[in-house]
Amino acid sequence: MDERHRQAAVGQYKMYKCLVIVAALVTAGCMAALIVCGVTIVKPIVETNSLEFKETTCTTTRGYLTVFFQLNFVVGLGEDVDCGCGKNCQSSYPCLRMTVSYAGKDGSTYSGVLFDTEQRLNKDGHRGEDLQCVTAPCDRSREENRKEVEGFLDTHAAGQTYKCLYNPDDTKQVLLKRLFAWGDMFHSMLWSTLGFVIFAGITVYLALRCKAITSGAQPGPVHPPPYPGRQDPYPKPLQMQPPHQDPYKTSYSTHTNKGFMYN
Repeated sequence: MDERHRQAAVGQYKMYKCLVIVAALVTAGCMAALIVCGVTIVKPIVETNSLEFKETTCTTTRGYLTVFFQLNFVVGLGEDVDCGCGKNCQSSYPCLRMTVSYAGKDGSTYSGVLFDTEQRLNKDGHRGEDLQCVTAPCDRSREENRKEVEGFLDTHAAGQTYKCLYNPDDTKQVLLKRLFAWGDMFHSMLWSTLGFVIFAGITVYLALRCKAITSGAQPGPVHPPPYPGRQDPYPKPLQMQPPHQDPYKTSYSTHTNKGFMYN
């Protein structure tokens, strides 16, 4: 491979290497999106079966700050629950538990525990009464979190009526609103999965192209340039000249002052 072709191959290799890095980063982003969508959207919907919840009208029967237990000791009434508000950020919020009554599809009256979204139900619905928090604001400011919880309690105070959703299979599970619909789950998983598959394939293809270019650009045996006027690009190796011999001196004669003598 001559120098011009070698430089062209090096340029192609650098270009494909950059494309591989970009495609790999996009693939990693799609994978991260797939995980995030699965945890934040699909998991709460599937585990709570929130798409099957039925709409009804709820009436608040009671709302109160719970007693928070820690290490089997009562810490205090309305003790805040710790939460993470981001990287290197810790905050807390008061745990407000709210019970409601509603009319089911069969006309009977049921009671249940209210949660603001299916994410809250999925996280705290199976826990004890002291940690069944209806809402969980986690701002950096603890005071803002307390104000938000108090505002929620004022809006949905005892005796207030509002639209809600209940679980026909477990009448004690009630949602204030459904955060995600079936379309949200479908599209979040479809596009993140499709992007991951496509860009993973592109990454593999570009990596193979890089490998092919690298293999084709391996240096071959170096030969000296051809002599001027020769067509053979690979000249034969130089041979040593034979030692100089006197044309008049042979193995059959010796020279003397008297003339030639034949041996």
